Amino acid sequence: MDELLAVAMAMEKESAERYAGLAEHMRTVGQQDLAEVFDRLVREENGHIDLVANWSRQIRDRVPEVLPPEAVPQGVFDDEGIHLVSPELVDAYRSLAVAVRNEERAFAFWSYVAAYGATAEIRKAAERMASEELEHAKTLRRERRKAFFESRQLRPLVQETYDLSALEMEVCTRLEEHTDMSGNKREYRDLALEARTLSLDLASAPLQEPAPIGPPPPRSLEALCEWLADYYIDAGEHLLSQAARDRAQALATIAVKRLALIRNLGRT
Repeated sequence: MDELLAVAMAMEKESAERYAGLAEHMRTVGQQDLAEVFDRLVREENGHIDLVANWSRQIRDRVPEVLPPEAVPQGVFDDEGIHLVSPELVDAYRSLAVAVRNEERAFAFWSYVAAYGATAEIRKAAERMASEELEHAKTLRRERRKAFFESRQLRPLVQETYDLSALEMEVCTRLEEHTDMSGNKREYRDLALEARTLSLDLASAPLQEPAPIGPPPPRSLEALCEWLADYYIDAGEHLLSQAARDRAQALATIAVKRLALIRNLGRT
């Protein structure tokens, strides 16, 4: 029982610390609204920590011990790489969706313990933890749904035709600018040449006809490259003809590799 309570406390503490790190990251990159979303999640997790501590005092007359990080079940909390995504492409809905899935994984973990616990006491305690996590997930689902409808209302009315050739040429131009500012001139020049080639190819043979319409893509280099990678991946799954899907998947491979290289170059 002591171990169960310690694991519960450690899982809640890990979640609070990871959300706090994401809040700080969002503040650092100027996304104050998203920082406040993660701050709210930190407060939620701290509330869960208090619940576990109070429960432990009631049944064991003490707070749980502090476990080392390696003792925490692995794979329950996952930020799904959100700290690596360009901030322009993250919103409250996506952030809360990550939190919902974390609560659902925690519910699944405690449900497993409830089913296979060694004693009746352990099984009953795990059932309580599973019930708590399920309530947390339900609360966050409501918040996620609100964020979804708010994002639809706030979505810019301005729509534009996606000219993939022009967007690839914009990437080319931005990369060429980096060749004058960076010590990695050859790498940026090679990527710029690749983007120019893609632009010319898409100009002569567009990926889709008619061209799709939507909100304007982001304009910073990394965010635009990430947007293009996501676009090609999605097109590779949904275009009507197999030939078009194959072409989109090839473009997606290039775009994903390019994004990784640009991120790596930005760190050097």
